[in-house]
Amino acid sequence: MSSPRRSPLPLVVAALALAVLFGLWVGPEGRDDSHYWRGVIAAVGIVLALGRAALSAGKLLDAARGPYLGALAFAATLGWFNYFQFDGKVFSDINDYTDTAYYYTNSKYLAELDYDGLYAGALLCDSERGSPRTGHVRNFRDLRDDTLYALPQALEHGREVRKAFSDERWAGFCHDIEYFLDRLSKKALASNFFVDHGYNPPPTWTLVGGNLALAVDVEHLKWICHVDTVLIALMLGALWWGLGLETMLFASLFFTVTFSGRWPILGMAITRFDWVVALVIGWVLLKKEMYGGAAAAMTYAALNRVFPAIFFWGWAVEAVTETWRTRKLARKHVVFAATAVVVGGLMVGAAAAEYGPSTLVSSARQLKLHNESFSSHRVGLATTIVWDGEITRDEINEHGGMRAKELRVQAMMPVLRGVAVLVLAAIALYGYRTNRRAHDLVPLVMMAFFCATTPQVNYYNLRLVPLSWHASKLDQRRHVLLLSLLLAVEVAAQAAHVAKWDRFTVNAVSSVGLLVYFAALTGVMAWEAYRGVKAEEDAQ
Repeated sequence: MSSPRRSPLPLVVAALALAVLFGLWVGPEGRDDSHYWRGVIAAVGIVLALGRAALSAGKLLDAARGPYLGALAFAATLGWFNYFQFDGKVFSDINDYTDTAYYYTNSKYLAELDYDGLYAGALLCDSERGSPRTGHVRNFRDLRDDTLYALPQALEHGREVRKAFSDERWAGFCHDIEYFLDRLSKKALASNFFVDHGYNPPPTWTLVGGNLALAVDVEHLKWICHVDTVLIALMLGALWWGLGLETMLFASLFFTVTFSGRWPILGMAITRFDWVVALVIGWVLLKKEMYGGAAAAMTYAALNRVFPAIFFWGWAVEAVTETWRTRKLARKHVVFAATAVVVGGLMVGAAAAEYGPSTLVSSARQLKLHNESFSSHRVGLATTIVWDGEITRDEINEHGGMRAKELRVQAMMPVLRGVAVLVLAAIALYGYRTNRRAHDLVPLVMMAFFCATTPQVNYYNLRLVPLSWHASKLDQRRHVLLLSLLLAVEVAAQAAHVAKWDRFTVNAVSSVGLLVYFAALTGVMAWEAYRGVKAEEDAQ
């Protein structure tokens, strides 16, 4: 008679405690050192995944599961200390007030500012007190047309913005925005704050963020910044509940090592992570066949950041395939569709009622302007194509600078969006051939997202979905390979950053790495489709 399997939890708890003690013992480190160790911890994750595969092949995994999970828990926990640079102040402070200034003030006063009045209103507020913080600012981005202009035009626009405010609301706005202006350096105000692309989330996000801002005085801003910290904890708990401890630990490790996590640091922004938490939890609920909850969470993600709507394709493929095979529309798909419509209708209706229908139009226009731009912070297939091997900014400028790359990206986007449509069709064919459920199809949709868009790198923390998917299937060698490739992207990106390559180059390295990952994923899909590997066989 075989002996009962011992629970790995005691070793996991012991490893976690040891990591906490070690993390508390290590002193504060610089941000660049933190990026170095992020790369190292990502490499440790690869070693653990490959080691697990070797143990499984040798039929030793059951005996070694406790030490293996303990090592994974140690690395994941230490990753959190490194993420916050072994420094309590990084956890408790806000080191850059730019993003919080945009999100706190523009969401709180969206009804008056709309999507184009923040900069002009801020400059007018400071001018009314003698311009102590902005007198040196020469240019600003007019968010009405996304063009840089001289300061006098901003003040003229600011006087137009002022007319939308009551005296009381204007005083409140000036108090709040001056709080941020007084904490941003004059260099940042001149070179960054007034030339960025401003506030972009849709009014449906503002229902949450704006009301949080209304509930807390600006002096206590940090309290609402840590709403994200609670949300990430809930997401990790959902992964443990739905997919197991091992999957949760790999997801936790990834969150702390990805270059997508360079900014914003968790707890230093206002609900910047709610959409990815909702997307991941929605995906987990699909796994648990809780289709109503999945639809609600995924609809929230889509309405708060728009682009997560593409991940509905995974459910749509399952719904159409299953209906075609059975000639009957399953109740779970009716529930999913109905829930998405109800939740979406309530969110859009509430946003229109609170901020006015015109803000929905303004939001769409602002998002369009933002998506047409291109910067060194973008990741996608287009970034891979326009990277000419440059490492430094001087080399980039020799090739025409970022503006030349932006024009190339804009010219190729119609073709790349066509490629994305073909990718979605291939996912549908794969789903039909293998009879996959939505849970197994949603992670694949990131390929189409990669082709069709070039978002800022911080939005690529959505890699939590495919990484968690692979981590939940590590008994299959192909998923060990794919998980390792995703972590290898982070090793390469962090190495490029530590080597002080230009930010565009770092994100180009990530883009090339993702292209390699997607090529491998496509090969796996083709093999499974050719072999006709069904979902039920794959689960065995």
